[in-house]
Amino acid sequence: MLPALRPLLLTGLLALLPLLFGLVINTAAPHPPTAARTPTHCTRYCHNHACPHATPANSPAYFQLRPLYGSIVRALATGGGGTTYILANLLVFLVAIPLLLLRLTYAVLRDARTIRRLQSTLPHA
Repeated sequence: MLPALRPLLLTGLLALLPLLFGLVINTAAPHPPTAARTPTHCTRYCHNHACPHATPANSPAYFQLRPLYGSIVRALATGGGGTTYILANLLVFLVAIPLLLLRLTYAVLRDARTIRRLQSTLPHA
C-alpha cells in the first residue's frame, strides 16, 4: 500500500464506525420507532418535547446538557423554522462537523507518520 494512502484509509475506516454503530443500535432496538408518547420508554416524542421519563436521578447528563441543546436549536432556527431549520441542522451535523472531524483525524494520522519518519532519520545518542 502506498504510504500516503494509509492515513486516508484509516480515516475512512474510522468514519464508518459511527455509521456501523447507528445501524446496530437501530437494528437491535426492542421497540419500533414512533413519535407517540409512551409511558414505558423514550420515543421520538422525547426528542421533540422535554422527556417525561428523565429525572435528575436517572439522567443527570440530560439536565446538564438541556440548556446547550436549547441554545443549539435556537441558533439553528435563527434563519426561520421549517425547511430552513432542517437544512441548517443537516448542514451542521451531517456535513460540517463530520468533515471537520475527518480532516482533523486525517491530519493527526498523517502527522504521526511524518513524525515517525523524521525520528528514524535522527542520529541516535
